[in-house]
Amino acid sequence: MNRTHGTARIAVAQLPPAGPAPDADLAAVIEAIGQAGNADLVVFPECALSGYLYDSRAAVAQAAIRLGDPRIDRLVQACRAASVHAVVGFLESDGDELYNCAATLGPEGVLGTYRKQHLPYMGADRFVSPGRGDTPRVVETPFGKVGVMICFDLRFPESARVLALEGADVIAMPTAWPLKATFLAEHVTRVRALENLVYLAVSDRTGHENGTEYLGHSQIVAPSGEVLVNAGADEGVFGTDVDLVQARTKDLVFVPGEYELRIFAERKPSRYTAITEEDPSRVRT
Repeated sequence: MNRTHGTARIAVAQLPPAGPAPDADLAAVIEAIGQAGNADLVVFPECALSGYLYDSRAAVAQAAIRLGDPRIDRLVQACRAASVHAVVGFLESDGDELYNCAATLGPEGVLGTYRKQHLPYMGADRFVSPGRGDTPRVVETPFGKVGVMICFDLRFPESARVLALEGADVIAMPTAWPLKATFLAEHVTRVRALENLVYLAVSDRTGHENGTEYLGHSQIVAPSGEVLVNAGADEGVFGTDVDLVQARTKDLVFVPGEYELRIFAERKPSRYTAITEEDPSRVRT
């Protein structure tokens, strides 16, 4: 898009499960990409191409696709036709391993993939492997840097902080929140955006899947913690214009020389070593 330097339009797609028909979810995602209008980025739910609620590894394996699958090519073609970038969640098959994955796509092709690292014991996550962190989570796009985390990653503050330290202007977060996730949607997303001074774009499902009702509440949160967009329980594509310069300024200057907060400059990594030490004695179950 031809925009003023630092500005972009971000959108989140809130879609119901499309049903059992082959590639029904894929068709819904492609349609939503076309509806993204003049957005620079549109974020889709966790496991948007397959659904999330499975009861066996065999079922997950049947739903999973490889990165070279023609369905990924169709998504890239849709992004090219709409001149938009997209973050799309899906179940990935790689050799004997299964992953909960999100790909960052654009007219250029597949820009990057992220495999969910923190896995709750629920849904498809019971049958997949955690990502090993061996692929970059922050990718360059024509409008700015996009980082990715998935759903349960939100509960681990280090995930968002690493993305911010790697320069993400926007953190895209596909999710599959059930109704019980209301507190996360109302509070924790705002905290993650505020403490890292980034935009957070969250896409959840709406509707029902295998007897579970999804929360919805797809949202876009500003670096100030202000919720710019909240989709509630509605279906559709919801967007807003943002100033990415706000995510690139990690010093908050209220009164020059008198009231300034240097959020990143005042970090003391040497004092946080307990976070990265793998000490089993600190783990309580």
